[in-house]
Amino acid sequence: MQTGRRTVTTSAAKIFTTETDERSDVGIQILAASTNSGTIYISTNSSITANSSDENDGYPLTAGEKLLVIERNPNDIYAVASDVGQTIWFAIV
Repeated sequence: MQTGRRTVTTSAAKIFTTETDERSDVGIQILAASTNSGTIYISTNSSITANSSDENDGYPLTAGEKLLVIERNPNDIYAVASDVGQTIWFAIV
């Protein structure tokens, strides 16, 4: 199981900054750090927005919330935050 942490900014970006060959059996568990002051949005859409477009908004995570993304390829998951310096933790499961 691969785990890690990422800082999420107000610019949409892949969660994995470098391509990984690891594939999930179930998905990718994502946890928003309890110290976050903003909201993080998660999506498999590279055009993800942070609460500004009904068509492109990702799934919102506030401090301490978690989400299991059912996606075998972790390279296809994107995140964007409402404020700079937000943190997520992840595990490929």
